[in-house]
Amino acid sequence: MIMDLKDDIISSGTPSDGEGLGHSTSLDSSDSDPHKKLWIRSGSQTSLQSWASSLSYDSQADDVNEPKEFMRKFVEEVFKMPHVIDVDKKARFGELAQTEQGRLWFARCINAKRCCKCVTEASFFSLIQHFSVMLFECCEAEDFSPAKSLMNMCFTYYHEATTPGGQNRNKEFLYTYLRQQPIWRSLRFWNAAFFDALQCERSLRPVVTREEVESNRLQAVTDELHYQENITFGQLGTFTCNMHAFGLSKEMVNEFLRKQVTIASLRPDQVKLLRDNVER
Repeated sequence: MIMDLKDDIISSGTPSDGEGLGHSTSLDSSDSDPHKKLWIRSGSQTSLQSWASSLSYDSQADDVNEPKEFMRKFVEEVFKMPHVIDVDKKARFGELAQTEQGRLWFARCINAKRCCKCVTEASFFSLIQHFSVMLFECCEAEDFSPAKSLMNMCFTYYHEATTPGGQNRNKEFLYTYLRQQPIWRSLRFWNAAFFDALQCERSLRPVVTREEVESNRLQAVTDELHYQENITFGQLGTFTCNMHAFGLSKEMVNEFLRKQVTIASLRPDQVKLLRDNVER
């Protein structure tokens, strides 16, 4: 089974498009009484519209919830029972990977399992296979938010591989098998992911009240500038290390770094540390 998963990683299939089902309803009456016909048409038309509206609402609710429920069960199987994932489930996964909701819920469900960092070998290669599909679709759709989450998960999940001698066990992380994904070669992805990461960091900062600002306006402004500077510096360090781990060229990493330090107006000593880290 593990060898099958390894083989699947280097091959891909194109899922077929789903077929829609049409539904039509007509009213017919053989009664010759014109008044009765009028009563049937006027009374039933309102009832039919109400029924059709209810059916449409229920159908839309099912459509919205289906990606969430599918991905929740699918990810659970990846971590616990990868051997039960059959061709039909993989095909449906591929279809949902082409939708915004499918990509969103896969990333969320994967992120929710991050407490289980060490996985079995079978789950490890199943993760590689399905990360590959999802990252490809994220790249095609330029859907960078779930891709950023999956990028972080590439450095989270691992399995313990036995060394050739069989005496030691080394950690193998997902990123070592996902270096060739096209999305890593996109500066648009890295710039968008970096901006998203900064927004997430800023959302964790307690909101300063007006009274606090007015009582010590200069200190409040200084603290805010230092905070923004520190989170930018820290995130740039993380991102450039990740880019290096994915095997990106120094030229590409420096281009990304040059743009972000200019926008953030980092101090010269911080910029030097970041550039030295890229050149190491």
